[in-house]
Amino acid sequence: MRFLLTPLLFIFLIGCGGDPFWLPRAHRITIQQGNLISERQLAEIEVGMNQSAVRSLLGSPIANAPMHRDRWDYLYTRAPAGAAVEAKRLAIFFENSTVARIDSNAEEESGELPEHRNWWEILFPPLREPTGL
Repeated sequence: MRFLLTPLLFIFLIGCGGDPFWLPRAHRITIQQGNLISERQLAEIEVGMNQSAVRSLLGSPIANAPMHRDRWDYLYTRAPAGAAVEAKRLAIFFENSTVARIDSNAEEESGELPEHRNWWEILFPPLREPTGL
């Protein structure tokens, strides 16, 4: 009887021991925050557009800073499980309520891979969805 209980107890203790490498993990969803702006929307923004046209095309900016009323910032982050956190930024500068300048990091790579990655995330990297900016 003791020979049966010892392996059984050992198996139960291993199961409670934390993070066994051989168990598959639950699906982790992609978390998106901010204003998702497509490349088509970005291409439609032009110098000389008025603020109401920009707002109807892109929506409200992520933050309204009283010190920078002539600057609208649109931020977007996305973090698929096991991949780099992608951060995109769009700043629109206005003069006399019309677009004077557009600044974006759409062409830049952003984010870093997390330090700890599970073996199945290395073998089967997550599919990247089409990016916004």
